[in-house]
Amino acid sequence: MQSHWGRQLVFTMGMLVFGCLEAAFACGWVGLKGAEGVTYSVALCLVPGWLTIYIADLLRHRDIAAYAVIAGTAVRMMFVLLGLFAVGLARPDLGFREFTVWLIVGYMVSLALETWMVLQPSDSGDAK
Repeated sequence: MQSHWGRQLVFTMGMLVFGCLEAAFACGWVGLKGAEGVTYSVALCLVPGWLTIYIADLLRHRDIAAYAVIAGTAVRMMFVLLGLFAVGLARPDLGFREFTVWLIVGYMVSLALETWMVLQPSDSGDAK
């Protein structure tokens, strides 16, 4: 779990497991459109998370990896906001309960998982 690919895998698996649980709940609450909205929200949160973990691992030897979380948050906000508008244009029938609420929850979970992955010590001994 300490290698770069281990961090990426744990982040991805965490988001997918959370997404499956969230989709089950969304499907029960608002139907299949809710599960579709969860799928979009997880995809919108995975990409900036992968990028942030990658950048943090590049910066790890300088002991400034925690700043990657801040930069990653800005990237995530821009990516998710653009994705919110794109999904709104492509699927206007997905409203607040079918998409936006799941995007907000997924955003918070992905931010927590990403921060946890970035702040994990490295197995190479670069971070102290």
